[in-house]
Parts: sequence; C-alpha cells; structure tokens
Amino acid sequence: MPKIIVFGAGVIGLTTAVVLLKNGYEDVTVVGKYHPGDELTHEFTSPWAGASIVSFAAQNTLLQEIDQISFKEFARQANLVPEAGVMYCPGLHLSEIDDPAHEAWAKKLYLNTEKVAKEQLPEGVRFGYRFLSFSLTAPRYLDWLVGQVKQLGGRLERGTFESIQDVAEKYQAETVINCTGLGSRVLADVRDETLHPVRGQTVLIRAPHIKTQMYREGPDVYTYIIPRPDGTAIVGGTLDYVTKEAEPDPAVTQSILARVYALNPELTHSQGPAAFDIVTENVGFRPTRQQSVRLEKESQKRGKCFILPKGGRYTIVHNYGHGPHGYQSCWGSAAKVLELLGGAQKAKL
Repeated sequence: MPKIIVFGAGVIGLTTAVVLLKNGYEDVTVVGKYHPGDELTHEFTSPWAGASIVSFAAQNTLLQEIDQISFKEFARQANLVPEAGVMYCPGLHLSEIDDPAHEAWAKKLYLNTEKVAKEQLPEGVRFGYRFLSFSLTAPRYLDWLVGQVKQLGGRLERGTFESIQDVAEKYQAETVINCTGLGSRVLADVRDETLHPVRGQTVLIRAPHIKTQMYREGPDVYTYIIPRPDGTAIVGGTLDYVTKEAEPDPAVTQSILARVYALNPELTHSQGPAAFDIVTENVGFRPTRQQSVRLEKESQKRGKCFILPKGGRYTIVHNYGHGPHGYQSCWGSAAKVLELLGGAQKAKL
C-alpha cells in the first residue's frame, strides 16, 4: 500500500484518514498547521462549525450521493457509537421560497419527514416540513475523530507548507490528499480562484431545554437554531461574501438573537431577546467553492506528473470546498476519495 499524507486536519481531513485506514491503507499521516484542541483561530474552520446535519444538495446530484452516505454513517454512530456524541435530533424547516426540489430531496433523505399543513405555517412562509436527523458538538466530534485515527494506526503531525509538492517531497509520499479548505486558495500548485471565504457569524448559547433544530429560509437570510448534545445551542446566522472582519459584529449578534427569538421564543422561556444566556459569539470563514466541492484526482494520465527528488511519481486527490456543509458531507466525501484511489465502490466506514 502507498504512503498517504492527508493534508489538512479539519473534519474533512480526519474523516478521510479514518476511511482510508479502515479500508486497508496502513501508512496514513494527517498533517496540518492546526489540530483539534488548539486555541481557536479563524484560519481553522471546523471547531467553529454549527455542524447541523442537514443537506443543501437539492440541486446537486454529487452532493446528494455524498450526503446520503454521510447520513447513514451518522445514523450508525447515533445508534452504536456513543463516544462520538452524535444524537438524533428532530427538526423543523420553514421556507419563504417555493422550492419543490428541496421538498422532494428532504422527503428522500430525512427520517420521519412530514409536511406542515398550510394553515399551521407562520406568516410569510410558503412551505415547511418536520424531519429527524442528527446533531453533534463539533469540538467533541473532532476529538473523537483524532482518537479514531490514532486507534487505527494513523499519525498526526503538525506542519506548514507552501505547496502540495512540498508535502510530497518532505514525506516522500506516493499520494497526498488535499483537504486544506481555504488553504487551496494560496497553495502554489493549486491556487483555486473559485474558492472564497464566506463569513459566518453565530452565537453559542446555553439552552438545555431546547431539543428541536429549527430553520427559516428567506431570500436574503437564513435563520437557524441547532441544539447540541452538551446542552448548548448554536444560533445564527449569516452568509457574508464581502466582509473579512474576523471579530464578531455586535449589531449582527443582536440581529441573530432577535431572529431566532422570533423563530422560537422558548429559547429564553419567552423572556425576550435580552434574556439569552450567551456563551460566545463566533466568526468563521466557510471554504465555499463556486462550482461545488472539488473531488478529483490529478494523475499522469491528465498530464500532471509530479516528480520527487528520488524520481518517483505521486498522486493528488482533492477533497475541499465544502462551504457550509462540511460535517454533513464529510463521510461521503471520504468514501469518494477511496473510490478515486481505486478502492472499494462501497467504502467501509
């Protein structure tokens, strides 16, 4: 089996490493500038994530396939792997936009999907449905993934590199899996100009009594409440393609709290938006790609042969650009990496 370097230690890189290790690849090392457990930084998105396990794939057949794989794995973990901290979580989705494709996809993907009757919809909402999916606490899940990599015989190392070729040369690796997220904008041999940092601001609150995830989708704003297994909830949010400010904007925080309170006043036991028990205000930058996620292999056949000092060749598999759907797409994307490497059509997760 070849020596494999997984470049990037976020949720995409870690799940990719786990899948490779479970499917016969024995020499796997995850290399990243940042690791789970580090002090929070806006350059490392995974710990900031709301990690809602809902799908944005209604118009994308590749993402649909990926998300279906991921949902099956989250169901397995919720049922059989308590240490992962994944829990079943009922949900309510409300939309101010007519979207028949979204309705059809939700019915196909989620458990216990039930359309909300028109007379029960809030003012301005065109359709809604109840469903059952999953929730997790992002930092805990990342720690569990690190433990899985080590338990399966993989390694984690810290490193900063200016190109994928630098990684391959340092480790004399036959294969490098590029899971660098926004790093792919600046890597010398990638420089993906279609990849953009999309600012997301959220608020982490204490709300152990909230057990239902809720979403309200509008033409210009997306409001959500995501309860976590640890008794907190992530509320949001924003999709800001312009602002690069890494510090939370107090005005945006107040807007978020007003919107989520309107969506569910029980967040503060109907005591008003000023009564939220705030833990932190968060800003993260989602690695969003215009054409959707990049899952492809560069090989000699495509005219991209990279030469190591000792004369060997290596393969690059790209797995980045997941935007706001990194967690819900992670296991399916990892299975696709295995397939691109010539592994089993049905990955062992």
